[in-house]
Amino acid sequence: MRIRSYPNLVNQQIIQQMEPSANFMLAKTSKKMKDLVKNYIYKVDQVWVDSSSNVAFVIEIEPELSRKKKMRMRSYPCLVKRQIILEMDPSANFMLSKTSKKMKDLVKNNIYKVDQVWIDVSSYVAFIIEIDEKIHKVLGLRHDLAPSENIWYRFSFNMVLLRSPAVQQYHEILTNHNYICEIFKCESSRIPVIDSMENPEFPEEFSAQFLMDVDFCNLRNLGILPTNYRKIPNLMIDDVKYNVDDAIYLYEGRNIVLKNAWLDDGLARIFILRWMLKMKEDLVAFIAFQDAQKIFDESSVVALLNEKRNSTTESRVEDWDPEKRDRYFKYDSIIANHHVFPTDTFDCEHGYDIVREDGKRATVKVSPNYFMFFVWP
Repeated sequence: MRIRSYPNLVNQQIIQQMEPSANFMLAKTSKKMKDLVKNYIYKVDQVWVDSSSNVAFVIEIEPELSRKKKMRMRSYPCLVKRQIILEMDPSANFMLSKTSKKMKDLVKNNIYKVDQVWIDVSSYVAFIIEIDEKIHKVLGLRHDLAPSENIWYRFSFNMVLLRSPAVQQYHEILTNHNYICEIFKCESSRIPVIDSMENPEFPEEFSAQFLMDVDFCNLRNLGILPTNYRKIPNLMIDDVKYNVDDAIYLYEGRNIVLKNAWLDDGLARIFILRWMLKMKEDLVAFIAFQDAQKIFDESSVVALLNEKRNSTTESRVEDWDPEKRDRYFKYDSIIANHHVFPTDTFDCEHGYDIVREDGKRATVKVSPNYFMFFVWP
């Protein structure tokens, strides 16, 4: 039951009891609520601006009438408080929660279900709340945290975590994100970022500066892998498809997981040869899961590995030797907190060990369903 469906007398009493600031926020929730407040609002003597200690709009009401308005929102019956909060949009509830700790608790205890909180960087930088596939702007960020490079840059429900050196620089983003997630009871460990453009590409020339400092990024899909994403230490792409070749040729980070990849034997062979030639020196783990609708013939990859067995003049391939490495690869990437791997993913008992001339060792695991490459410390 919404406040607009109450009897007129009840609506009038609620509005008459609410303070001007609460009525102002209620009026901002919708045109119908604005009309409701206008119809039942008490008499106001004047509106003025107070700039003594902070700048604020102030409403003056005759003293006798003001004394009658000592009833605060917290003293309303629980049902009335709940209905008011349910009626207000997310931005109004956010502002209400900032007025005091008691109001913060009141909003948290009565707030509606929110699907997720994310950041929109399409034409402004703002925190957005999604409810039943409808979006609501909650809070805009300072202009200096929204450089012009962000405009036209698309993030398709991507999850990012800022590296610790960037936390201070983007303190306002993190602080407000955590607070909004607390109020609306959403997961705060990840910051989903999106813009509203239709084009799903990632144009390199319009890079978002604050996302160059991320430690982990989970992309829903991918166009061309832009420069600032190539070095992200931990990258996971949910629907990479034919763009798997960009990851093989261009990724320069430590750990990458590709899902729904369109692998082929040529790409896998190239990846192995590039590592042998010391072209991926920062790599720790490369994991690509093949798209179930696509065929990956791994036989030529196995043939390449077998050709390198017992080589004495270049990188050679060996079977697992318990004296030289552990059976299980120790995977320390933060990606493990955001993806559930099959139980045998890091079991390298039957993998192909590549030993470079410099002694560096990596294990290849390959099947029609995946291509995995682990570099041992």
